[in-house]
Amino acid sequence: MKWAALALTGVVAAGCEPTVPVRGCAGCTYDFADTIPPDTSLVFHWPAARLPVRYYADSRAAMPALVATGIATWNAQFLYGEFRAVQVADSTAADVIVQWEAAPPPDVPPDTSTVDACAGSTTNPSVVFRDSSARVLHVTLGVKAGAFTDAQVAGCLRRVAIHELGHSLGLLKHSLSRFDIMNAVPTVSFPSVTDRRTVELLYHTPPTVLPPP
Repeated sequence: MKWAALALTGVVAAGCEPTVPVRGCAGCTYDFADTIPPDTSLVFHWPAARLPVRYYADSRAAMPALVATGIATWNAQFLYGEFRAVQVADSTAADVIVQWEAAPPPDVPPDTSTVDACAGSTTNPSVVFRDSSARVLHVTLGVKAGAFTDAQVAGCLRRVAIHELGHSLGLLKHSLSRFDIMNAVPTVSFPSVTDRRTVELLYHTPPTVLPPP
């Protein structure tokens, strides 16, 4: 998925046996750090003092359910509560606002196929919190042009919502593996073991970019 502020690339991830937290596990993770010249490594994650991260969902159509699924999915990746998020009803109290790019699509049961029928973008936290006075990240979800069924769009949006929330919690780059939810075009329904190990490693890495207090 594209960034609103910066296009990102990733590296290939490979599997290995679980370790928690993930330290010194070569090949178990992909790169999550942003790179903006002249800086070489910009690492963002939400500090413990800012947890739980508060997400507001556009109230129309399936968005509240999509955000709720994304929050529950990422919360479940952390064994020790390094990251926690909640959904809030007031956008003025949110850290992350998730909106439709245009008119929302029909709320229908999702197709289980992996058709690339939708798109998403997330404002890059390493840019927003370093170079501006902004206090909120923005995520947008939308429908791609094409002959897609409503069910194909719904299935795609579920995957892409999880993917974009992954960016908002600090996974700033894409994995090149199609088996990871953080691949640029996600085709899996849930984070892989490699996604989990990567986000665990992220939340045990000192950040170089912090949100405003």
